[in-house]
Amino acid sequence: MTTAALDLVASPQAAWWPTVWPLPWYLTGLSIPVWAILRAREKAAQDPPDGDTLPGHWDRAA
Repeated sequence: MTTAALDLVASPQAAWWPTVWPLPWYLTGLSIPVWAILRAREKAAQDPPDGDTLPGHWDRAA
């Protein structure tokens, strides 16, 4: 969004600007699936909960 605002306000004349200004939008779009994949791998690597930490066993704790 910052680059879009800069494009409207400053109107840069550099030849490379039309190629670079949408880059943050592309990176945002690419980061979402990357985050989802990494989060799924993190959850898969977690150890399953112990039997004592399941809600069904809470009544026996007292």
